[in-house]
Parts: sequence; structure tokens; C-alpha cells
Amino acid sequence: MSIVHAKDTPYTWGFYDELNPIFLNYVCALNGHHPVPIKDGFSYCDLGCGFGVTANGLAQLFPQGKFTGIDFNEDHIATATELAKDCGSTNIEFMTLDVNHITDAELPQYDFIILHGVLSWVDPGTRENIRQFVADHIKDDGIVYVSYNSLPGWAALAPLRDVVLTHTAGMTTDYLMKTQAGLDYLDFMATNNAAFFVDNPPAREFLAEIKTRDIEYVAHELLIEFTKAYYFHQVAAEYRSAGLSYSGNADLYLNFIDLAVPAEFREILLKATSRFEFESRGDFIRNQRFRKDVYKNSRKTMSEEEQLETLSHIVFGTSCMVPEFQTSVAFGDVELKYAGDVFTGLIEVLSTTPKCAAELVQMDQFKAYGLDLVIDALKFLSAGGQVVPMRENANGRTDLDIDADRYSIPASFNVQLLKRRLLQQDALGLIAPKAGVGISVSMADALFALCLVEANKDEVPNWVFQRLLEARQELQFEGGTETEAIAAAVEKFRATRLPKFLELGILEPAE
Repeated sequence: MSIVHAKDTPYTWGFYDELNPIFLNYVCALNGHHPVPIKDGFSYCDLGCGFGVTANGLAQLFPQGKFTGIDFNEDHIATATELAKDCGSTNIEFMTLDVNHITDAELPQYDFIILHGVLSWVDPGTRENIRQFVADHIKDDGIVYVSYNSLPGWAALAPLRDVVLTHTAGMTTDYLMKTQAGLDYLDFMATNNAAFFVDNPPAREFLAEIKTRDIEYVAHELLIEFTKAYYFHQVAAEYRSAGLSYSGNADLYLNFIDLAVPAEFREILLKATSRFEFESRGDFIRNQRFRKDVYKNSRKTMSEEEQLETLSHIVFGTSCMVPEFQTSVAFGDVELKYAGDVFTGLIEVLSTTPKCAAELVQMDQFKAYGLDLVIDALKFLSAGGQVVPMRENANGRTDLDIDADRYSIPASFNVQLLKRRLLQQDALGLIAPKAGVGISVSMADALFALCLVEANKDEVPNWVFQRLLEARQELQFEGGTETEAIAAAVEKFRATRLPKFLELGILEPAE
């Protein structure tokens, strides 16, 4: 059987802000573990860094940090190194290392070790080498992030990979054409109601989902030579043997009983005698197929007073303005509605001025609620992903000029990402220097932002049109001419997204 090897399959250009030290510290604080101090410097290792997109973005957000990216794919490391050079970053290095020999490399200890999308795509021996590397190289009180395909959810999806491997065996085309051939075959089976898809609705849903994803991502899901899913307790036991304690999940809503499962299952979770039992029961109820676990290299937990103090000083802001804020968020079968004055007030304040709970309760409109209730409201807001933890000195909106004739992009990482990936994927992860976070930006908004930099105010719509023409793409619109639609879209961007771009430091008026 002909199988595509991981070293021959480039990874995607995604930026994953859940790998941000600020976010990982927040997950730990939510679950009673001490955050890692990052203000005066820290060390960070991204094992399996791919093209180094996330690592490079974080290196620019945190100049006080020292970042290391490791991957066994030489093309990944060459691209990551070139990106770092073009960004002008001096606090990051990339190295090509086979993880089977990583325990022999002379590497330091780290405050953060990241294993994003690694465990499920390596054989058992390699997985053990990774576990040993983590045990040897994570600092006391350090944080480890581990994501992987999980059971029981992945059980119904594994046959799809086997079918694709069988169908594409012997094909002499490249991995992308193989992947597309496999997708087309699965689509034919699903469209014609093959019994497997009829009996396994999650498989049909998964196929519909991956058909919308980047083809290189799909190749990793379906054609890599080794893929395996794990139960939470299997991975947790491995990393417990490395001295780590499970802290929480980077999918924030999974840390809350009220959001993790539908109401009829909450009593079962409440009766769990350990966090391991809590997680395992929840995975079965949700049919979980991917996990994002956060571990702490410490058995020590915070007292209730310490946790309250820590959570009260975490700064939060929003990734969007009030008119765009979704006040109803679905977590599988659970829906959370941000109804009530406390939610409305917090959304309004945080959409313009990042603040921590200790500051918010000093404001007249929140004094009556008290610190505990405000913190709880912030927890639920953050679970929805629109309210995010930010750096301590995140600034609010001051003198935002949305009518400037021209703008600039202060972060060289954003400039380089736009140069390399504009109009090549649905969204881009840009960094927000003032907030210390990464923000997912639609490709249309990324295009408008770049054109506000490249052209004077009156010429922006024409510039957008030319960019689309050169890329052989078009803007979807209803009514009017394409020129009129572009002009209207640019004006809408100025009114609804530009203020947030300026607040976050993605754009600034050109001098």
C-alpha cells in the first residue's frame, strides 16, 4: 500500500492563539494552578512547529521570551527560519531534529513546551521519546500543551482513512492529488448513501467539514503513514508518569460543567470522583474526537484566595465591536446566551477598554455585583471566544482615527504573513501588538486592511478591485455593480472593523 510520509507533506499556515503563554496561563488559573511568570522573560519550545507561523507570531508579541521551534521536516524549518529573518526577530531559533533523536540533543529546559498535533501522527516508540523529552526539559512549574485525535469520537472516523488509503494505493500522483482523489471517492460514497455513512452520521459530518478545509490539512488527516487516536486517560497517564498534573482544556467551555455537557448529564459529571473520571465521562457524552490538554509540571495548586486574586487581575478585552458581538454561542448541544445587565455592561466596556475584574468592580455599574460574580461572568464570556485574556498593559481606545488618508502595519510579522498568504486561505491569524494576542481575521478584512496601507483613502476600492483581479477572485455581493459593492464593503470595514484593528495595534495611521 502506498502511503504519504509526514516529511513529504507540508503543514498548514494556521496561527493558533491557544498556544499563547497568556492563554495557557489563563487555563491554568481557571483550574487552580499557578501561572508561569512571563513579564521578565520565559523560554518556549514548539515541538512539531510546522512552518513556524505561531512561534514567529508569538516571538514578536513577546520580545522578552526566548522561542525554539523544532520539526523534522526540512522544508518546514527552512520556511520558518526565513519568516523569522524577514520579521527581523532575534529571539527565536528553528532547528531540524528527528524526534526519535531529540533526547540526545543538547537543549535547555523550557517554561512552555507545545505538542500541537503531534501525538496522533507518530508511532508508539516516537511518542515515548517525546514523553521523555518533556519529562527532561520542562521546568519546575512549567506548562505543557498536548493536542491529539481522541476517542471515542475518532472511532467512527478511522475507517474513512483506511478507505482513502486503499483507494489511492499505487497512485503515482503527488500527495495533493491523492488527497483530492480520496475526498472525491468518499464524497461519492456519502452522496450515494453507502451504508457506512447512513449508519454513522458523524462520519458524514466529518466529511462535510474537511471538504471545506485546506487540502494540506486534509492530507495530514487522511494520508499520513501513522495515525492513532487516544482516550484521555491514556495520554494523561503517560504525562503523569513524566511528573505532570492535568490542569484543564484549551477549549475553555470544557472546563465548566454547565457548558461541557447538556443539562441531563451534569449530575453524572458532578458525581465524578476525580478530574480523570470527569474528563472521560465528558468525552463519552460529547463523543469527543479532538482534545487540547494543558498540563502543569507541579502537584501544587492555589488556595481559593490565591486563585481569586490571580483571576481578578487577568485583563480581558474583545476581538470585535459591540454590534458584531454574538450574544448567543453554541457549544455542541449546549447554548449559552449572554443575557442580563452584567453581560451587557461587560461587553460594552471591554469592547473599547480592556480591563481586569479588580478594575471593573470599582466602576459604578459593577460595584453591586461584587468581585466573585464579575469573575464568573468573565469566565463565561471568555468561553465564547469573543472576550479574550490580554497582556497586563493592554491599552483601550485613544484617538482612533478611522478617517486617516492612509495607514501602516506596525508588526512585521503581519506584513510578512500578508505577503505570503493573502487570498490563499479563508482567514489569517494576525497578531495584535497592543493586546498581546493573535486574532483570526477573514480574508476580506485582511485584504481591506492591506489596501488601506497601500492606497490613499479615495483609491482603496480600486486597489481592492485590482488585487482581486490579479488573484482571479471576486467579491460576492447582491445588487449593484462590483465596483459599488467593493466600495460599500470597504466603508463597512472602516465602520465596523477598523476601530478594533486600531485598538489592537494591527493598523495605525501612517505618519
